[in-house]
Amino acid sequence: MRRITPIAAALALVCVCWLSVAGCGTRVTGARREGPAATATVKAPSTKAPAIASNTVALAHLVGRDTSVSADVRADLSPCLGGQYPMDAEAGNLTSGDGPDLVVNITTCADGTGLAAYVYRMIGGKYENVFSDDRPPVTASVDGGRLEVIHEVYRSDDLPSNPTGFEQITYAWEGNRFIEVARSFSDLTKANPTQSPEPTSTAKLPAPSASPIDPDPPNMNASPRALPHYQPPSTGTATPSPGDGAR
Repeated sequence: MRRITPIAAALALVCVCWLSVAGCGTRVTGARREGPAATATVKAPSTKAPAIASNTVALAHLVGRDTSVSADVRADLSPCLGGQYPMDAEAGNLTSGDGPDLVVNITTCADGTGLAAYVYRMIGGKYENVFSDDRPPVTASVDGGRLEVIHEVYRSDDLPSNPTGFEQITYAWEGNRFIEVARSFSDLTKANPTQSPEPTSTAKLPAPSASPIDPDPPNMNASPRALPHYQPPSTGTATPSPGDGAR
């Protein structure tokens, strides 16, 4: 459901440029060696994803009860035509929780543009929000036991389908917080875009303030309506990424 075409194409092009140095995987992680090393606290991986990961109604109810999620995101979260909510979840092993973590992405109905991304950690049979990014366009995923977050970057005259570039940030779990371990920027306006490593922050991210949530799904019968289409900023600045100002 996520809008992956522009990002996937850009990553593929960057991957070709870096092939002789680092090789390619599902996602480009060329700057992963930058930044501080994280202390390993992740338990042995579980191969079975929880049922909630494929149940958009249950995911919507989980996010809707999470008071650390912005009121605007919760208010706008409604099913698309067909009854499915514009969101998906990827199960992975990112933290030292009691089960697989959930990386939840909320998108638009129309084209899958990423509106917000969250990480929920299983503790004592309940989910606790331990990561939040609601600065669109944003997409989060699990990559090799780490959290990968990608922000598309727009200038004022960019079309929604053609961002100027994208910022990729890698987070690792240390103690009870995520820390940033790598950051890079890819300028898609260049003939041969490559990932350029950028300075990372050594500070641990503040965890969202919310109580653990019971994942039991409810019976939800909301009226379908499409979420608004994301528009690039009308000012002369780029979309900021976490921890940065306008580019």
